[in-house]
Amino acid sequence: MKKVVLITGASSGIGKETAKLFAQHDFQVIAVARNADKMKDLTRLGCATFSMDVTDEASIQAAFKQIYAAYRQVDILINNAGYCQNGFVEELTSDQLKYQFEVNVFGLIRVTQLVLPQMRARQSGLIINIGSVGGEFTSPGAGAYHASKYALESFSDALRQELGSFGIKVSLIKPGGVETAFVDNSQYPDPIAGNPYRKMRENFVKMLTTILQSSNSTFPILKPSEVATAILNTAQTPHPKTRVRVGRTAKMMPLIKSLLSIRSISFDCSSQKPV
Repeated sequence: MKKVVLITGASSGIGKETAKLFAQHDFQVIAVARNADKMKDLTRLGCATFSMDVTDEASIQAAFKQIYAAYRQVDILINNAGYCQNGFVEELTSDQLKYQFEVNVFGLIRVTQLVLPQMRARQSGLIINIGSVGGEFTSPGAGAYHASKYALESFSDALRQELGSFGIKVSLIKPGGVETAFVDNSQYPDPIAGNPYRKMRENFVKMLTTILQSSNSTFPILKPSEVATAILNTAQTPHPKTRVRVGRTAKMMPLIKSLLSIRSISFDCSSQKPV
């Protein structure tokens, strides 16, 4: 019998490539995203697709009603839906901060809660959360995003400890920079009066652009398919690692962080230079 895998955020990038790869390896794939029209190619590959907005309880409930009507169980949950809210802390509104956590943290937890009862009943299951190397370092100008990924690190560890006795495994995938529309879809808030962070914003955008250039040899950018392969390997491993670092950047980050202090990558607002 084919294992059933549920993938959130499957309309593009890592999610879509993961859905394709799992379908090619004889899994029954359930792909969900806000816009089901963007998953028509997955339907042609044999994936079941459903509309789901992970920030909307009614949408989540409606999607799971359809999923459980068609499938008795979900063997593997891949929490991939994610979003980046760029902006300096003072610039961000409460709504912007809340939405960042609604997508990356609270929505992920709610979806997870709805697969756990049937996993516990079977004493079997795998939850794969898609984190980021940004869950262990913080850059100025993206504090909300980094904070959400730090939170995911902790929740993943809590889930692993809480669910182990029920035969449910939890693994966190930590890619470095990935060549997707993720950053293009990231939002920048309107600057506050006087725009005191103008120069810092310009420096941040330049830094981000440089890092995300595929030709950059210091921080090479991953293809979504490379991350998808790491996810598949994790799903097929009897004893998956608690954390799977994907790409040179992710593997180098613990060393880089140990060599640099938080102060060394901060910015002075008056000089606009690292201090």
